[in-house]
Amino acid sequence: MDFRFPLFSLSRLLFAIIVLIGCEKDNLSTTPKDILAKVGDRFITSKDFLQRAEYTIRPEYCKGNYYIHKKIILNNLIAEKLLALEIESSNMNTINEGAGAFIKGRKEQSMRQLLYYKEGYQKSKVDKSEINHYYKMAGRTYDISHFSFPGGAFLDSVQSALKDSISFEDIYRASFDEKIPKREVKWEEPNNAIINQALFNSPVKKNDIVGPFKLEDGSFFMMKVNGWTDRMAMTDKAISERNTKVINTLRERKGLKEYESFVSEVMKGKEIKFNQDVFLSYANAISERFFRSRREKESAISSALFNSEELLTVEDIQPLSDEFSNLILFEVNNIEWTIQQFEKDLLSHPLVFRKKKMNKNEFSNQFRLAIVDFIQDKFLTEKAYAMSLDKSFEVVQSEKIWKDSFLAYQSSRLYDQNVTNKDRHIKMKPIIDKLQAKYSKDIYINTDLFEKIKVSNVDMFVTQSNVPYPVMVPNFPSYTDDSYLDYGAKLD
Repeated sequence: MDFRFPLFSLSRLLFAIIVLIGCEKDNLSTTPKDILAKVGDRFITSKDFLQRAEYTIRPEYCKGNYYIHKKIILNNLIAEKLLALEIESSNMNTINEGAGAFIKGRKEQSMRQLLYYKEGYQKSKVDKSEINHYYKMAGRTYDISHFSFPGGAFLDSVQSALKDSISFEDIYRASFDEKIPKREVKWEEPNNAIINQALFNSPVKKNDIVGPFKLEDGSFFMMKVNGWTDRMAMTDKAISERNTKVINTLRERKGLKEYESFVSEVMKGKEIKFNQDVFLSYANAISERFFRSRREKESAISSALFNSEELLTVEDIQPLSDEFSNLILFEVNNIEWTIQQFEKDLLSHPLVFRKKKMNKNEFSNQFRLAIVDFIQDKFLTEKAYAMSLDKSFEVVQSEKIWKDSFLAYQSSRLYDQNVTNKDRHIKMKPIIDKLQAKYSKDIYINTDLFEKIKVSNVDMFVTQSNVPYPVMVPNFPSYTDDSYLDYGAKLD
């Protein structure tokens, strides 16, 4: 018994938070102009510096925004490269299968993000009238009441009540006991396109009832406009920042539409056929592990990379037996996939579930949809390889950052197996001092660019949604609290 699914996931495209890894230039394979430091054959860009400093939690000794903290940050980023170079020169085999798969997965995620940039964002255009309209909307915050409901008889009764001028509140209370949900809606937020169209593209008045609208899952949604506030941009800086934000947001949203067309073309004619009997048995077995207690899950994160949430192994998806592993789970364009092959590929591409909170009854369907999205990503990755995106500077740099972070961590363990995150910078400082001296002739720092960089003192841990690897950057490389840049040479 089997059943077929077309291989094109619109919802993944519409609701993914896309990180623009490129910049406004046509050739992304060339080395950028913002090289902050060169360590052997490694580069550290100003973008790398800011992301490693701002997108993860820095240790106490360099948490602030003082100049001395900025120098400590740079010293640690350089230290990470030195430790990676050192362990590489030893010819030790430090990249095991799990780490290799993780790094490969990281690279391919960057390739797909660059694919979006080239085939979506870069092809999007905005005109002045759009910018002017949404500039006015960008400072607006709506206060709305809202609820969703199923179709069929429920929809008929709602529409009938609206025709009879029954109030929004009475319609809600007729079916629900809870308080009417309320929320604020801003244009710049990643709202459903239907909501943006209704609130920000069309004129609305206070107490207007908007909808019902049909959503992708077949349910319906309606809302009431309780009012709104407008936040004005008063200074030249605020006006400029809002204008830039409006242009970028418009381009991103139009870019997603361009990308939808591109993906649709890539996936044309492709379909997946599930082996229903095997799939249901497998899904039931997986669900038992998926829904285990939080405590058990946390203990399973012993395989995590650098104590982060980035797993090197697939801890929720494991073969039930050798016999089970060899069964056919699905076919893609008449090519069979065994459970064993599927699980091997999951090492570099963990599943992404569309619905983050679900009950056991929903798991089988959500598991199936996650597999559909997984296969779609496989085809998009193939397209990215065909376009040689793996050779672009952005992708190569992303891969090296994650690889060097792993190598540096392994290298530090060679010096002291008992070192902890808390005291690593103390024990490693004399080691880093020696490596700075050893590799000094191979280190170059763009001091002019360094002077221009500003960092904040705000703790952040940045993640992305709807991607196999949500964590943006590796943990901060805590190897030294040295604030002296007394090594290397100036990079022009």
